[in-house]
This record gives sequence, structure tokens and C-alpha cells, in this order.
Amino acid sequence: MPEAAEHVEKYRFDDFDLLPKQRVLLRAGARIQLTPKPLGTLLLLVERAGNTVSKEEIFAQVWNGALVEENNLTQSISALRKALGEKRGENRYIVTDPGRGYRFVAPVSRVLEDAVAASGPSDTISSNKDVTPGSHRLTWLIALIASAVLLAAGLLTWLWKHRAVHSSQRPSIAVLRIRDLSKTTTESWLQTALPEMLTSELASGGRLRTVPAEDVTRWRSDLGLAADNESQTAFLLSAQRNLGADTFVVGSYVITGACPQCRVRVDLGILQARTGERIGTVIDEGSASDLLDLTTRLGRRLRTELGLNADAPTPSRWPAASAMREYSEGLAALRQGDPIAAREHLEVAVAADPQNALVHSALATAWTALGYGTRANDEDKRAYELAASLDRLDQLGVEARYRASIKDWNRAIEVYKTVFKLFPDSLDDGINLARAQWRALRIADSVATLSELRRLPLPAGNDPRIDLNEAQAAGTQNDFARTRALAHRAAEEAKARGARYLFARARLLEGGAMQSMNDPNAIAVQQEARQTCEAIGDRTCLSQVWRIRGNERYYSGDFAGAQQAYAQGVAIARDLGNRAELANLLVGFAVVERANRDWQQAERNLFEAISLKQETGYNPNEVRNNLAELYISIGRLSDADHLLQFAATAIEQTGAHEDLGDMLLLQSMLARSRGQLDTAAQFANRAVDELRRTAGPVPLTDALAIRSSIHTARGEIDLAEKDLSQAGTGTGPENEGRVALARAELWIAKGQFPNASVEARKAAEAFDKGRIDDQSTLAFVTLSDALDMMGRKAEAAAASREAEQRARLTPNEVSIALSQVAAWQLSPGRDLTIPRELETAIAKLHNPEVRLHLEYVQTLRAKRANAENSRSLARQTSSHAARLGYRTLARRAAALSDDRRIPQ
Repeated sequence: MPEAAEHVEKYRFDDFDLLPKQRVLLRAGARIQLTPKPLGTLLLLVERAGNTVSKEEIFAQVWNGALVEENNLTQSISALRKALGEKRGENRYIVTDPGRGYRFVAPVSRVLEDAVAASGPSDTISSNKDVTPGSHRLTWLIALIASAVLLAAGLLTWLWKHRAVHSSQRPSIAVLRIRDLSKTTTESWLQTALPEMLTSELASGGRLRTVPAEDVTRWRSDLGLAADNESQTAFLLSAQRNLGADTFVVGSYVITGACPQCRVRVDLGILQARTGERIGTVIDEGSASDLLDLTTRLGRRLRTELGLNADAPTPSRWPAASAMREYSEGLAALRQGDPIAAREHLEVAVAADPQNALVHSALATAWTALGYGTRANDEDKRAYELAASLDRLDQLGVEARYRASIKDWNRAIEVYKTVFKLFPDSLDDGINLARAQWRALRIADSVATLSELRRLPLPAGNDPRIDLNEAQAAGTQNDFARTRALAHRAAEEAKARGARYLFARARLLEGGAMQSMNDPNAIAVQQEARQTCEAIGDRTCLSQVWRIRGNERYYSGDFAGAQQAYAQGVAIARDLGNRAELANLLVGFAVVERANRDWQQAERNLFEAISLKQETGYNPNEVRNNLAELYISIGRLSDADHLLQFAATAIEQTGAHEDLGDMLLLQSMLARSRGQLDTAAQFANRAVDELRRTAGPVPLTDALAIRSSIHTARGEIDLAEKDLSQAGTGTGPENEGRVALARAELWIAKGQFPNASVEARKAAEAFDKGRIDDQSTLAFVTLSDALDMMGRKAEAAAASREAEQRARLTPNEVSIALSQVAAWQLSPGRDLTIPRELETAIAKLHNPEVRLHLEYVQTLRAKRANAENSRSLARQTSSHAARLGYRTLARRAAALSDDRRIPQ
């Protein structure tokens, strides 16, 4: 057993006591007979409660590494479940992680030897903390949305008694449901209002940790119909595993009379989470028009029942009675994923009570969910200005949200740190801090905060949101391998808890990372996410699933399928009013429009996406890179250069490796267009270094192919071959085309023209499939050159005509000029004078590489015509190419100065 177990007198879970030294399992004081191997397995699992213990580790610890069959372990687990009274599929104590091992999931308390000696056998130190205590601040109703809380007096007294041993652990509670038992349902909004207001009463002073109502709502949504149909035992067991509270409250209310003069009777029961025993009851009634007075009385009685000071600090100021209904309806709509309805309700609430900070803060959240960053900022600012009426913790909550909305990350992080230091046992406060650090691009700080949260006792310490947030931070840096691993772990933990919302989000993130890594299983993972999203009605998630599906269809060359998938996502995003997700989908549409040769619409969509990204507070750099690439593909190089210069500093500051790598690659392409091969190589080297860190094969393959082409042009054949050996064959039309074209250029440099023709044809087919006309033109030009050097004139001429056809499909003047140079190379006659139109077109380009190709073709024609000046032209062209660093072209030109025959 691990060293920590040596100081444990016994472990407690439900009515079991497990004594590690005596190797005895007791239930209600009676010994349960277990043979050594099942007992040893139980000791190991309980010591590591909440964590998966691998089969290999169990064999090593319990069987001392002896060679045994796996069914020995299966039999031990079966014996344990029988001894613990666990039925098949119940998983109250032991969960199987397929292919990995086993996990003990019931809450476990440790009784330490020192504690027993000092306080007697009944004193324990709990190892099981609450998941989310964030609702001690009412103004975080929207970001954390707090839930109503109650706590049993016996439990609070017990924990307070042991504050000297573990003073940082506060008792925790969650309101599971307050049902409307009225004959009519016109006042169902009270199911939201009552828990929120009771939470404020109980959370004041920070003595209690409360589970946010958002978490409770999500948990109940995950349960679906089972939330109302399951037995109370199963219901409470699920709540305990997912919410991690010590105590629960369930209750009901009844409306009598006609509202607004009606009265509300509230009946609340306090339940011990572990046993389901009712340990307290509070009943009161009052006027619905004065709900605050009723909840204040209820709160005081609850505090008395729980052993707290009945005269709690003044709670946060609620909206006026005229606004309370709309405010509550707005909160409910936010939790149900309907920000449009939430905004409508909250705008009415603001009109009824314009001086209330809580209503403005809630409306800010609705605007944020709709993607209206500016309007959200205005509401956050107004809430901040009105926050003086709130208590100090509420003021900090409002300020932190406001600072984050205006991207004052230093102050936002400072505030979140202050609150987290006050409540270091609060998972939600820690996650708020980590998210702010992540949004401020302080990734190392964010990871450190999340690591601190992992040290919280279970179940908080392995809450799937910790891994999910770190996965998102890794995604910010395009570290796809780590994103996938963390998201997978989050999904597995969420699945074990039955947390379908978190499971879907984690699977979605995992599938996206897998797609970026070209993992063939990505689609299956995304499909699982989509089905879960549909099952729980998470439409934002569905919109994201369709976007990722559109990306996959595009890369496979199915443009119609991509457009249909993007359209599905756009319809949902527009219906939800989610402008941030709409921005992502517009990027997808722009890429498809580029393939459909609608350059103007592609540009408009990318501009709109950049604007939406900026408005909603998200990083627009990836979209800027897409726009710069569009400009390069259609020959608007000065626009691309201007855009990249504008974005360079911002992109470098983010530390996002893929965005930075893509930008450097685009700068490399621009430098080459100016004839600056050395600079192009430097940019390409940096791009490869950045993209190697992302584990994304597609952008890295692009970078290796582009750098190989530069090496080939510079005559660095060995380096070019090395890059292509690492690049593989590519993935998707554009990726495959780039690799094949770079191989064709390398074969030409080595004089192996049959191989070059094969690769050039592959490149042309790939680029045609992707409708990438500028690159397709270059591939056919390369094919024409290779065939010409083989003496296959007719085939070379056909390839040249194909190049001209592709060039007519694109506004890229470089592509047009290259196709014309290829046509002149094959044209009959002995005229060495460059056609005037071709000379004029190339002069306008200011592209040294295209000029060199033209000079080479002129020299080639002179050689074929046996012109007197052919040797001098060859030496002149070779010298010019060498000066600019195009050593491969220099060698080809120099070869024309000797007496060797060339194909005519």
C-alpha cells in the first residue's frame, strides 16, 4: 500500500469501516468475510478513491507481480461487489474503466491515527470535498449561477469541531429541486427565484460552500426523465457523485389565492447526502409580492437549524418585485441555453429596475452568449457602476467580470486571485482564475492554478472541468496532442459521473484535436459528441459539431457536403444569435467560396468573421491568416503583406504555435515572390519549428513541402529530400498537391524528368480536386517542363494548354504569366525575342523568380535554334540566377552552354 495509508486508522464509506492494518472490512460493526486478494484489491482502490487504478498496478500490488490470469482480478472485483451489496450495473462503489482498470467512486473519509488518539474514535477527517462552492457571491449568478443551499446542523457542528485539523474545509450543500405543487403553473418562475434567494441568505459570510444552480440544472438535464422517475436513493446517489455536496435540500411550494395578492407556502427538507436521512425541516409562507421578506425569514430559520448565526450579513440587493419575475425567467432561459429569450426577459427586468446591478450583470451574460461583445461590455460596466449596493464579495464578482469584459486582465486576475485566496476550497473560484489567466495568455499560470485545483480532495480534485479547461488552454497554443489527451480524460470522468453536458463538450474538443492530427477516429468521436448534444438539447454544441464536420468534408474535397454542414451550423448559430460561433462558420464558408472561385464573397465573409471575432473577444489571428492566404492565392500580394505586417506582433504575442507557424509560412511565400530566397528560407525554418510543436500533421506537412521547394530552388538537394521524407504524402487535396509538386521540382533539379512528370501530374490532379487554380497552374507548368525535357513535345504542349486553362480561372497574374512562359517555351519558330505582351506582363509583376524563368526559356530557345549568342545567354542567365540564390536554375542554365544536345 502507498505510504499515506500507514497513518490511516480506518477508511469510512457509507456504513462500512475498512481497517488497513488489521485488513478487516466492517459493516455496521459486523465483520465481512473476504479472502486476501479481494480485500487487498479493495484496500488499494479505497486508498486511491476517485482515481483509476490500472490492472497492472493491482497485479503488482496485490499479487506481487506474480503471473496470473486476468480473470483472477475479475473474480476478485465480483467478490467485492457482492460483499458490498452492489448490484450489476449499479456502480455505487466500483466503476470499471474499460481497458484501463477500476475506480472506487463512493465518497471516502479517512480516520487518522493522530486524530483518534487526540479526539476519540468518532472523530474523522473527511477526504471528500465539495465540487463547487461558488454561489457565496450572488452577483456571480450569471457566470457561476449560484444554487439554493441548506446544511444540516449536525454536519456543520461536526465539521466546525474539527476546524483545527482541517480548517480550510467548509461544509457544502446543494438544492436539488423545489417543485411547484400548485394547481396552476403561472408562478413556475419561483422554482428559479426561491433557490437563488435562499442561496444568498445562506452563503452570506462565506461560512458555507454552495453548488451553483447552473451545475444543478446541468446535472438534472443530464439525468433527463430519470430526474423525476428515479428512486430517491438513486437520485441522491447521482447527485452526490456529480455535485459532491455534504448535504442536499429538496422541497416544494404551493401558491394559494390569486396573484399578485397570492401567498406562497414553502416546505423544505434537509437531507444528509451520504445516507439520504432527513435531518431538518423548514416551513414558512408569505406574500408573493414580498418574496424577499419570505426568503429572509426562511434563510434565518435555516441558519438557526444549521447551527449558524441567524442574523446573517445583509444579502445582495435583489431586483424590485416588479422585475423579479422577468429576472428569474431570464436566468432560467440562460441555463436552458436560450440566450435570445433570456435577453428579452432581462431587458424587461432592466426597464422595471434600471438601478439593479444583478439584472445588468445577467443581461451582460445574455449579450455575451449572443456574441454581442460591445453590448455585453456596456451592461458589465453599468453593473460595476451600480455595485456599491452589494456586499464586498458581490462587488468583487461584478468587478472581475467587468475587467475581463474590457480585457483588463491584470486587474481581473488580481480580483479572482483575491477571492480564490479567501476560498481556496472553491473549485469554481479557481476555475474562474484559471480561465482569466488563459484568456490573458498566461498559459503557465493557468496550468499552475488548475494543478492546484487537482490537489483538492475528491470529488472536486478530479472534476472533469479541470482537465477540460487545461485542454482548452493547450488548444490555444495548438498543442493538439495534449488537447486530445486532456479532453479524453475529461470525457472519461464526465462519462463515469453521467455528466452528459461535459461529456459532449469534452468529446467535441477531443474530436477536433484528433481531426487536426489526422486521426481517422476523429469522425466517430465527433459523431458521439453530436448524438449526446442532440440528446440533451445543447444546440450550441450542435452548431460546433456541424462546423467541425464541414471542415472534415472540405479537406476530403467534398465541397457540397462541407457547404451543407456549414449551413446546418449557421442556421443554429443564427437562431441562437451566437455571433462568436457564427464567425467560425463564416470562415468555413469563405474557404468553400474560395474553392468555388467566388473570391469577393470569400473576402467579405472573412472580413465579417474578423469583425465578429474582435467584437466577441476572440482571437482573430487565424482568420487574418486565412485572408492573407486568399490574397496570395489570387495575386494580391501587397494586400497580403500589409495584413501580415499588421497582424505579426499580435500573433507573436499570443504564443499560438499554429497561428504563428501559418503566418511565418505566408511571410516566407511573400519573401520568395520578391526574390528574397534567404529570407524566405529563414521564415520557413521558423514556421517548421513552430508547427512541429502543434502535433498537427497538415500544417506541418505544408510547411515542410514549401521549405523543400525553397531548398530545391537554392540547390540544397539533400535538405529538400530530408524535408520531403518527413512530410510523407500529405492529407487532403491541397496538402497532397503541395507535397507532390515539391517532389516534382526536386526530380527536375536532379534531372530525373520521368519521375518529375509523375509527381507533377499527381500534384495537378490534387490541386484540381481542391479547385486551387493558382497551384494547379504551377503543377501543369512543371509537368510541361518535365515532358519537354523528355522530348515528348505533344504531351508537353497539352500540359501547357491545361496550365493556360487553369490560369484563366484565377485572377493571379503570376499564374497567368507562368502559363504564358510555358506556352512560349513550346511554341514553334526560332524567334528569340520575348513577345511584347509577355514582357510587359512580367515586368509589372516585379517577381525576380518569374523573370529568371523567362530568361531561362529564352536561353533554351536560343540553344534549340543554335543561335550564335546561345552560350553567352546561358552564362548570363546562370550568373543572374546564381546572384539571386537560385542555384538549381543557375545549373540548368549553365548546362545549356555546353555541347550536349537537348530535346528539340
